[in-house]
Amino acid sequence: MEPRSRSGSRPWRSLAALAMIIVVMLLSITGGNTLHPGKWPEQFQIALGLDLSGGTELVLQAQTPAGHPPSAAEMNQASSILLSRVNSTGTTGGQVQQQGGNLLNVSVPKASSQVTDLVSGTAQMRFRQVLLWEPAAGSGHPSSPTAYYGDAGLVNAATMKLFNELKCAPGSNGSASDAWKATVGYTPLQDQWDNAGSQVVSCDANGGKYALDKAVFKGTDVTSANAGLLPNSSQWEVNLTLDGPATQAFGALATNQYDHYYPNVRVSENDAVLDQTAMTLDGDVVSAPQTADAITSGQFLVSGPSSAPFTQAQADQLADQLKYGALPLSFKLLEVNAITGQIAHASLVGGLTAGAIGLTLTASYLFIYYRGLGLVSVSSLLIAALLAALALVLLSRYEYFTLSLSGIAGLVVAIGITADSFIVFFERLRDEVRVGRSLRPAVDQGWRRARRTILVSDSVSFIAAVVLYHFAVSDVQGFAYTLGLTTLIDVIVVFLFTKPALTLLAGTRFYGGGHPWSGLDPQRLGGGAPWRSSAGRTRRRARQRADEPGGSA
Repeated sequence: MEPRSRSGSRPWRSLAALAMIIVVMLLSITGGNTLHPGKWPEQFQIALGLDLSGGTELVLQAQTPAGHPPSAAEMNQASSILLSRVNSTGTTGGQVQQQGGNLLNVSVPKASSQVTDLVSGTAQMRFRQVLLWEPAAGSGHPSSPTAYYGDAGLVNAATMKLFNELKCAPGSNGSASDAWKATVGYTPLQDQWDNAGSQVVSCDANGGKYALDKAVFKGTDVTSANAGLLPNSSQWEVNLTLDGPATQAFGALATNQYDHYYPNVRVSENDAVLDQTAMTLDGDVVSAPQTADAITSGQFLVSGPSSAPFTQAQADQLADQLKYGALPLSFKLLEVNAITGQIAHASLVGGLTAGAIGLTLTASYLFIYYRGLGLVSVSSLLIAALLAALALVLLSRYEYFTLSLSGIAGLVVAIGITADSFIVFFERLRDEVRVGRSLRPAVDQGWRRARRTILVSDSVSFIAAVVLYHFAVSDVQGFAYTLGLTTLIDVIVVFLFTKPALTLLAGTRFYGGGHPWSGLDPQRLGGGAPWRSSAGRTRRRARQRADEPGGSA
């Protein structure tokens, strides 16, 4: 009996490792609903891109007040603003791409008219004095007989009515929840919050509600905004510089606040609120610092309260928001293309049909040519498909991945790459059988010869996918992403399933004995006389010893 190889004696370890990977992926998907099977269908969802789920594609033209072509920096800033707007609505899979010198192509899956209006609008930063402020519920702020602080006498009746109707809720990622606008009838089409000549209401990221005075100046009046550290301190600040007209307007407001409200900010909560100037971006309050000096130079610092100073991330975020508001671009909507659900459904069905046909043809070929070995290869393909599906669900859930039609193309191409790995291994195995090796040592020797080729081939495919993803855009990136993902899955499946499965099958009578339908018949492969499996030879020797005189079974 030929000695059992060291690698062939541990196939169950590899299979257990594969099972562990699948279990971990499943638990990561179900999360807190693991013990609630009724909620599982909601967890196993793959986010679909615009071409598979339907949506809207908009073409926007960037315009500057002076009419000159926008710079590359301005276009990049505009792209960031629009993408942030799309993501703030909870939509995943949105894309913003520059076309030419002044065009932006915005793709929004399952877009509503509200998202379209939000994207095609202009980011506006306004600076307004705070007239009323009501802290968020549960904020721990001292109670007030009127529930708010400030001076209601400075608020007109219409704005006071909206303030009483206003419902604010805490936002996420440092941004206010835009749901408050609907509670007072503010709409993207009318964008009442951007009316510089009237009082408005607003909310901040913590759920605090505001009544704000007319705009003193706007974001385009900010000539620079940079985050930095206060001298000889570890406290972060934002440095702002205003142009001439804004310097004069803000100087008058700051002087009035400093003279009338700042002296009493420590003893009067109402004066502390009236001493604040709110910065609003698209209607949301992003910051409301107090005025601590009569600022007339047009240059000033914005820092957090002493009890909760700015972190570097907060200072950088505020500086970016001020830059967004200072962006001198508006957008003209040139074209709107709607991709209906029927077209998207047809694309999805077509992509899945192509994948099913490719898998069926590959499986048929493997069964015809490799016979019994086709069972191993098809099982490996199914395992690879399971891992790919679970990976896409995880990426959709935690990394906001969306599967596009080009991504499905990458999955279809991966069928051939995965099958190629099996073919390399099977051919090396059959070469060993042809030279007369019995199956078990043939599996180990064939694997040693095949695995380097498999790794080199998969490495080339993965590098190609990475390069393609880096230098390509949009749909081509989707193809490269899924191609790279499935290449990694191919390595996992070949090492943790295909090789261990063949090692176990080598000990069976059907495969180990070289059955004509096993795909490993020595005579059919052009080798010598048929050999029997190690298990068969062991039983035959036992019977011979039992027949000998004085022998025992």
